[in-house]
Amino acid sequence: MSDRVLYLEPCAFAGFPLDPADHLRTDETWIAERLADDNSLFVVFHNQKPLMDVSDKKLPMPGFLDCSQIPEEALATAVFMGLLDKHAVFAVELGNCISEEEATGDTAKFIDLRNVAIQLLHEEFSPLPALLGKAKSLLDWHTRHGFCAVCGVATEIGNAGYLRQCPSCKAQHFPRTDPVVIMLVYKDDKMLVGRSPGWPAGNYSALAGFVEPGETLEEACRREVKEETGIEIGKVDYIKSQPWPFPSSLMIGLFAEAKTEEIILDKKEVEEARWINRAQAKMLLLTGGTDDMRLAPYSIAIARHLIEQWVAQRD
Repeated sequence: MSDRVLYLEPCAFAGFPLDPADHLRTDETWIAERLADDNSLFVVFHNQKPLMDVSDKKLPMPGFLDCSQIPEEALATAVFMGLLDKHAVFAVELGNCISEEEATGDTAKFIDLRNVAIQLLHEEFSPLPALLGKAKSLLDWHTRHGFCAVCGVATEIGNAGYLRQCPSCKAQHFPRTDPVVIMLVYKDDKMLVGRSPGWPAGNYSALAGFVEPGETLEEACRREVKEETGIEIGKVDYIKSQPWPFPSSLMIGLFAEAKTEEIILDKKEVEEARWINRAQAKMLLLTGGTDDMRLAPYSIAIARHLIEQWVAQRD
């Protein structure tokens, strides 16, 4: 670990930097005027990748455009993100309008959001991934929910992008976020880490799983750990949360105290799981790990926050 205390910072994709100004979303006249206003700013995506200004070789920055640079088709489905000072900020998806090559140049590129977040957050916390992450989640939701789940008719965008209305049965559909529990399982001075099938060799992290209907967070945590590793969980403590825009989840970080130690794997879910002690975990974090084991190597993941916090508890 460096001198940076990662777990004391907000997680990646947290810290939304704009005034959401949600009271303006239903003001259709104001929204229409801002969509045609040269002072408005547009965060642009192409197939879920944000347009980034790469003229500064140190860090990419969001490539804000104005309304004159946005195709009319994209303006019709723009999502209002909020206010930056007095500037209205919108997000648009260009994937159905123009090619990626047409929208880029020598100083602007569409870059995968994970890579953007890793670069922006490498040395210190930045709120910019939160803006890009929220925009990506909302635009992806519109792409996936173009038809009414009740009657199948094509829906229409409303509330500046925070609603889809069915013109036939009048059902209203709102953006959804999937809750996911992610838990650092520990017992005495050991913690449990696992790796999912398909992960890069040597990468280990905290266990995680989606919350099912009718579950509390504690129940979801106990069920997931039991299903994946056979470990029985007792006490569960909430630590922190993280918006995760891939495509749209809320990662709910927990510490979970194990009552048992025997590992019985569900190989479809977890390829391998191990107990490691606090000293081993600290050394892996300090050194970056080995080919055999690296702990949550991506600092943008809440798992890294959880592991570092647990390791630091008895330093």
